[in-house]
Amino acid sequence: MAKKKVKIGIVDTMFSRVDMGALAIGEISRNYPDVEIVRTTVPGVKDLPPECRKLLESGCEICMALGMVGGAPIATQCAHEASLGIMQAKLITGKHVIEVFVHENEAWSEREFHSICENRTRKHAQNAVLLATNPAELVKNAGKGVRQGKEDEGGIDISKSEPITLGIVVGEFDRDVSGRMLAHALDEAGRMGAQVRSVMRVPGAFEVPLAVKKMLMDKKVHAVAALGYVEKGKTRHDRIVAENAAQEIMRLSLESRKPVSLGMIMVADRKEAQEREEGYARRAVMAAVKFVKELRKYE
Repeated sequence: MAKKKVKIGIVDTMFSRVDMGALAIGEISRNYPDVEIVRTTVPGVKDLPPECRKLLESGCEICMALGMVGGAPIATQCAHEASLGIMQAKLITGKHVIEVFVHENEAWSEREFHSICENRTRKHAQNAVLLATNPAELVKNAGKGVRQGKEDEGGIDISKSEPITLGIVVGEFDRDVSGRMLAHALDEAGRMGAQVRSVMRVPGAFEVPLAVKKMLMDKKVHAVAALGYVEKGKTRHDRIVAENAAQEIMRLSLESRKPVSLGMIMVADRKEAQEREEGYARRAVMAAVKFVKELRKYE
C-alpha cells in the first residue's frame, strides 16, 4: 500500500507586509518535496482561526497560521483574540496549528522586521513538517533554547561561571571627550575581566536612553554603561536634557532588571570635562560590573 501523502495547510493574511505564505511554501517544498501544501489567504489575523479549522477538517494534518501584528494597542488585542480562536480550532479538531505571528514592534527597522518574518516562518515550517511526520525528531532540541525569529539562545548551564558582558553607549556631543571616555571605559572593562559585547555611539545625551533600551533587549548583555558629556549653558536646556536622560535611564534599568550605570558629566567647559572624563568613565564601568556581581549573589 502506498504511503499516505502528508498534507499541510498554510493560511496567511493580506494585512502582512511580508509574503510569509510564500516563505513557508518555499521552505517546505525545498526540503520536503513529497509534502502536499494547501494555501489560503485571509484579510487579517482574526480571520485565521476559521480558515485553519476548515483546512484541518478537510484533511490537513497540521496548519500554519501566519500573520503580522501592527504596533497599535488595538492590533495587539486583535492578535490575542485570534490566538484564542486558533486555540479553539486546535481543541475542536485535535490537530496542531502553529501560530506564526510577528509583531511590528519587535523590530527597529523594516529590514530587521523582514528578517524576523523570514527566520520565524522558515523555522516553523520545518517544525510543522516534523510535527506532522516525525514528532520524535523534535526531542533532540528539547531544552536547547531554540528560537524562531531570532538567533538561538542555547540551554542554561549553571555549572559554568558566566562572564559579565557589557554594552556601552556614548553620547558624542564632543567627540574628543567622548572618544577618550570610551577608551577609558574599555580599558576598565578589560581590567575587571568583563567582556564588551557592543558599543553604540549617539549624537548626544538626549539620545542615550533609546540606545540603552536597544542594548538591554539583548539577553547576552548583563549591564550597560551610559557615557556622555553635557555642557552648561545660559539657559536650563542643559539641565533638562541631563535630568530627563538620567530619569529614563533609571526607568529602563528597573524595567529590564539590569544595571545601567550613569557616566555622564555635566560641566562648564571642555577643560573641566577633561579633568573628570577618565574618572566618570571608569567608575561607570566599575559600578555596572560590581552591581552584576552583587545581583548574582541573590540568584
